[in-house]
Amino acid sequence: METWRHFRAELARLMNEGEVTVAQVVRATPIGRETLYGYLRDREAGVGNGDWETVGALLRCIESLAGANGHVLGIDHAGWQRSWQKLRDRQDTARRPSREFAPRLSADTWIGGWDGAADAVLACSSAQEFVVWPAGQERLDALAQAVARLSAAHEPELAWDAAARLVAGAEAEFGETSPKTLAARHALAFWTGHTQDVRSALELTTDLLADCSHHLGPEHILTRLAALRKALWLGHMGRWHESNRLYARTAHSEAALPDRDRALWLLARWGMARTGGRSGNWIHAHIELDQLLPDAIDAFGPDDPAALAARHSHAWATARAGRHDEACDLLTRLADEADTALGPGHPTSLRIRISLAHWIQRCGPAEDALSMATAVRTQCERLLGTDHSLSTEAAEVEALCRVDADPVRAIDDLRDVASRRERYLGREHPHTVQAWSNYAAVRATIEGPQPVLGRFRVLARESGRALGEDHPETLRVRMNLAIATLEAEGARAARPLCAEVVAALGRVLGDEHPETVLGRALLQDIDREEPPGPDTGQGRRRRFRSSRSHGGSSGSYGTYGEAGGNGSDRALKCDIEPVTWRPSPDPDTAAHPTSDGHAILRAVAALPVSTWSYRGEEDVRHLGPMAQDWYAALGLGADDRTIHPIDVNGVSVVAVQALYRMVIGLQDEVSRLRNRLDER
Repeated sequence: METWRHFRAELARLMNEGEVTVAQVVRATPIGRETLYGYLRDREAGVGNGDWETVGALLRCIESLAGANGHVLGIDHAGWQRSWQKLRDRQDTARRPSREFAPRLSADTWIGGWDGAADAVLACSSAQEFVVWPAGQERLDALAQAVARLSAAHEPELAWDAAARLVAGAEAEFGETSPKTLAARHALAFWTGHTQDVRSALELTTDLLADCSHHLGPEHILTRLAALRKALWLGHMGRWHESNRLYARTAHSEAALPDRDRALWLLARWGMARTGGRSGNWIHAHIELDQLLPDAIDAFGPDDPAALAARHSHAWATARAGRHDEACDLLTRLADEADTALGPGHPTSLRIRISLAHWIQRCGPAEDALSMATAVRTQCERLLGTDHSLSTEAAEVEALCRVDADPVRAIDDLRDVASRRERYLGREHPHTVQAWSNYAAVRATIEGPQPVLGRFRVLARESGRALGEDHPETLRVRMNLAIATLEAEGARAARPLCAEVVAALGRVLGDEHPETVLGRALLQDIDREEPPGPDTGQGRRRRFRSSRSHGGSSGSYGTYGEAGGNGSDRALKCDIEPVTWRPSPDPDTAAHPTSDGHAILRAVAALPVSTWSYRGEEDVRHLGPMAQDWYAALGLGADDRTIHPIDVNGVSVVAVQALYRMVIGLQDEVSRLRNRLDER
């Protein structure tokens, strides 16, 4: 099968020989009719999104249906797969613009983040030294293309290995100061960072920036690209302010050039906004990214992985700015579009689904978040393997979604994620440290600090070595250690730890950053609640734990990427008015239905309840009150047309509590009457 037309002709021949119809295939497989016709239409163009599993399933279905019709086809599945992949490869080559126009490989480059990481595109487009190799250098050309293709598959370790071989070959062939060698070093430094050796990536990029500036000049594309990437790795090291300044300087320098590279300029401005958000002002960052997003889509094309990743980054900033529901809507639409444009198995599509599960868990039904996280984790493991970074990320989100429903299993799953990362990446790898930190934070929240206090101490040291003492994730682990010490050993032991972290947060993130504010609030709680004099220990710990269990956000444990308190359900709510309980359930006592527990029970008891059907579903019966009666009796919800499930759950809990109190009261009264009878 040398062409798409030949592929379609062979597919049609198999169906004809097996007397298999389109209708039979559609009924027997999840492949839609339009998709199937796309594989059968006679036109010289590629079909589908490169998903061999769909084609393989189609062939197996045709083979099975033909057998049921009495025809043995004997399809060579391995041969079909080889032919399919050759056609896909040829299609990708045909889609690339000319080298003179660039960007040769950008459409195949997967982008994990967009605060500078998307400049991977530039390594394969703007820098001709990287993409154009002279005759006789087929091996180096193949290695350069391998870096881009392994990037598209999100295989950072393999991309790093190919880049290292490319650097060695370029140095041997052209010398250390050749633009081609410097371009290859770009790829090596970039993938060094994406194998999570961020410190080495920053060192390599800093040296590269100096060498490019010296040998090629400050205005060469490789020099400008090195400045952008240095800003990227500074941000990954937690040096947000320094990174922001370098992004700003790069954007200003790029704008002043007569041959400004639009993509590089756009990436620098995007990096400015993202690092501004990381420094504490996510609201401003969201506004900036919102304004830049149309330019990003225009620059890369709406269906390009870079554009889709930019939209992912924009949605994430929307959530971090506090607009959780809007972010979930953006991610929901984006996930569907990425599945259509790239395929559901593309790493960008999978990462978007992981983020969607994360934010639904923060602002939506826990069951929906858990179901989505489980589905994407299953897909990641099936496509990429259990130890792939996306698989472990999805498993971690799934475990965090499961904390409320099944805390014991959630702790076990988080331990498994951390163990897998340790086995695959090493004990002091940043991802390993962060996974163990999540495990310890969740376990401390559920079981108390004693089982993990020692682990918090070890994690604080390991995170400092892996990321740096002032990295935000290190500071988050140290704050968790301070909270655990406070609960386990009292305020006297915890206060110096907390004070050191608060000072570091102010220095690194700024005094107004949310994490600094939360840390300062915790320190104030310690000073306010702990009386002067010798540390009383156990009594103080009980008082503080009680405040935490009832929603004290300043004392909540933080997990990766989130400060303590931000994940609290109470932190998402305002105007909180606790339900009160009068001394006796006297029906003559006036009380607003939602301010007194006994009044709520009386309102429920008087509520008219009916069985009914929705119009159009006359054969389905339901039981419950009418929304108008519910709203009139309780005043809960946005209007009198719907009943919110949260309100139903809350009213049910209070009604059960009221009945329990009444039963206890009756039991006490019966006991008193019996005692009086016995006394007679």
